Amino acid sequence: MKSIQIKLSYNGGDADLHRLDMYDASVSLHGFARAIAITTHALLNDGDVKRKGNRASGAKIYISPPQKGSYEQILTLVIENKEAIGASVVAAAFWDILKWTWSKTLDLAFEPTTPSVKKLDDRTEPFISDIEEVLESALEEAHRPIKNNPQMKISVSRPRVGKVLDLNAETLKSVSIRTDNTVIKGIVGNVTKYNILSGIGRFYEDAKGHTVSFKIPDSAGEALRKKITWSMHYAQGEEGEGKIEFEARRVTSAKGILKRYLVDKVNIPK
Repeated sequence: MKSIQIKLSYNGGDADLHRLDMYDASVSLHGFARAIAITTHALLNDGDVKRKGNRASGAKIYISPPQKGSYEQILTLVIENKEAIGASVVAAAFWDILKWTWSKTLDLAFEPTTPSVKKLDDRTEPFISDIEEVLESALEEAHRPIKNNPQMKISVSRPRVGKVLDLNAETLKSVSIRTDNTVIKGIVGNVTKYNILSGIGRFYEDAKGHTVSFKIPDSAGEALRKKITWSMHYAQGEEGEGKIEFEARRVTSAKGILKRYLVDKVNIPK
């Protein structure tokens, strides 16, 4: 078994008095536990994105008594499935996938560096968009003390190595998600990645000049799904082929940044 320690440091407000509101603290730790479980499960299970349950298959998360400092909590992740990834590389891969997936969810810049994690970014299925959707609610919970005190900051660190990332009032805005139910028409482009199981994909939007995430409803009919796969297939051919048009609603963060389109209808432009 391989153990990895994660240090959470709460600073500002009541944390400077070495205490936290009990409810806020419990919600925050629950959020961190969920986020770590989702991330670890993906690493140990070939990029599988866990949507239900709070445990990672192949690992357990333990909590230790609060440490000295403003308010510090040590979590210990124990990797039980030694067959999933080599013990010599698992720590580096874990911190790499955590920083990558959490940074994407929090609108921070970071790209993976380890081979085990980089291969997840090269898939036809949109791994990062898939896991980002699931991590949003977990990381919003992790920010709970910051909701009640915007001056507070939570640092996630690797003991004896250093800080990995900070949660603060700005990152909270990135996981405070809103859905605008106004249907927008005329969103034209090509599907570049698509997961038939989750209904989540990536779409190159011509008007924006870059890719965005999208999600089709679980109740979507076969005709809509076929148009999605048709676009992805023909987009690999000649330039301009495989164009489709979305009628969709926008999911945005509190910053106003587009997180994904919720697609209601797909048309093939004439």
